[in-house]
This record gives sequence, structure tokens and C-alpha cells, in this order.
Amino acid sequence: MGEALRTAGATGSAAALGSTLFEQWIAGTSAAATKAANGKTAPPPSEYAKGAWIRTLNLQGTCYLYIHTATYQMQGSRPEDFVGGEDTGPAEDPFASFPSTHIDSLKADISKCWDAGKAPLLLCDGDEGYAEVKAALAAAGPVDAVCMKPFVRGVVATKIKFADHVETMRKAAVNMMKAGGTLILDLSDCGTPNWKEKICDLADYKKVWPIWMLDPNQNRSCDKHGQIFKTDEKKDVGDKDWDEALEGTIKNYRIVYVSSCGPCNYEKEITLAHMPQGKWTALRVKRGVDVKEINLKSLVDALDEAVHCSGMVYIYIYMQYVNI
Repeated sequence: MGEALRTAGATGSAAALGSTLFEQWIAGTSAAATKAANGKTAPPPSEYAKGAWIRTLNLQGTCYLYIHTATYQMQGSRPEDFVGGEDTGPAEDPFASFPSTHIDSLKADISKCWDAGKAPLLLCDGDEGYAEVKAALAAAGPVDAVCMKPFVRGVVATKIKFADHVETMRKAAVNMMKAGGTLILDLSDCGTPNWKEKICDLADYKKVWPIWMLDPNQNRSCDKHGQIFKTDEKKDVGDKDWDEALEGTIKNYRIVYVSSCGPCNYEKEITLAHMPQGKWTALRVKRGVDVKEINLKSLVDALDEAVHCSGMVYIYIYMQYVNI
């Protein structure tokens, strides 16, 4: 496809649409390239010679992407006229040291953050990762997700009244506290609301969603929660009073922020000053095979223990390589 985009002019159908093959490609098949173009009309293929190829990592940090500076063309295979180093071995991950979790370990790592007094901000590295993380959280259940767009983009864009959505969020939190579940504050691609100034400190909402609702340390046991529970939500559960029952379930209650951003752009796309200060921590969510380093002695010790306990052990060796 790359060669066709470089040399082809507008075909009959393309001319009818008033666009080149490249413009059709950028508009119809590549959200990433569309974002790179930033609303500009794609230049004709004749502009190709004015630019150069640059190489970068994909959002997951697992392979190289090549982007043309003049046409915004993006491809995974090395262009013949790319000038740069050889693609030898796997691409280096510039965010290797960034705090991270794996999609298969979400529940445990969310609890670790919560126990440390922080609600995790899960960075999903794009729309695909975002969808997979939400699905993984739902599978671990119970969960309830509250979209932040009505708070960030307003009633004109979302057709949802601010006050109504604060109440929706309160009900979701109450339900998850009772169920011992996870409340997902879904930042998606819109960022975070200004929690303190727009919700928690306003007279209209501070009794519905006070700032302590976002503090893990204030949600380990039933304490102030009678303030936000309505009368019909304070029902006995079996032979237990509502607050006695809540004391048992709230121990498993968690809050997570979920964003489609990655470690490379979350500071720019999310207004971090609007987050509850000191009460959250960013975690990059990795997907695919969860590769962990293990030295030879640890491997031998693990095998010895397995043989000692079971009398036999089956070894499956998985070999992974990255095709650049």
C-alpha cells in the first residue's frame, strides 16, 4: 500500500471525492494518522519527496512505527528509503521504568495501590488497550463505570445535566460499597473533572460527593458513609444493620481511574492538577504475554519444589521474539 500511496494520483473515484488515495487512507483507515495530521488536509503524493521518514515506537512499546514527515503516512515495515540505524533486535521501551501492571494482574495491583492510600490511574495506551482493560475489570467484577464526559465536556455536548450525573456517580459508589466492588471513574479520552472546585467543594454537591469519597483511607470501613447514603439505602441485610453489613463489604471496595492515554501523553492530555492531590498513582497497563525475568537458580528451586510436592512436573517452554 505504501508504494501505491507514494505514486498514485487521484483516480476517477478519488477525484469525484476531491481527495487523493492518501487522503482517503488517512480519513478512513488510520485514527493515529488522522490525529497526527491534526485536522490538516493530507498533501498530495507529489509532496512525498519533501519529507523524510522518522522512526518511533508504537504505544505499547513493542515494535517500531515509521512516520513520514510530509505526508503523515504511517507503516510498520521499514521503508526502503529510511535513513537511520538498523532494526536489530526488539525496540527499546522508553517507558520501561514507568510504574506498570499487567492486564492479568489488575485486581491484585489495584489492591496494592489502594492499601497504600492511592487510587490507581490506569493508563491503557490507546483505544484497544482501553477496551481490553475495561473488559478485564468487568470480568473480575462486580464493577460500575461512570463516564466523566458530562463533567468535562458539559451538558451541551453530552445532554446530561451536571447535577444528575453527580447523583448517578453517588448511586454507583453506594452500590459498589455494598457489593464490595470496583467503581470505575472513566476518563476515557476526555480527561478528569476539576474534582475539588467543580464538585467536592461546591455547596450543591459537597454533601452528595464530598472530597473524602476519593480518599482510599476514608473508605476502608464504615465511618462517614451515613452522610451519603439515603434513607432507602440504609436497609438491614439479613440479621445485620445496614452499617454493620457495609463494614464487611466496604473492605473490598475500590476506585480506579481509567484513561485511554499512555505514559507518553497522559500528563498533557489529563489535567493532573484537577485530580485529588496525593490520592492517586499512575500505572501503565501492559498487555500480551507477561514476560518476567527469572534467574537459573530460582528456576531450579521452583522445579525442585514442584517435583517435591507433586512427584512430577511438566515444563512448557515459551519462546517469544519481536518481529520488527
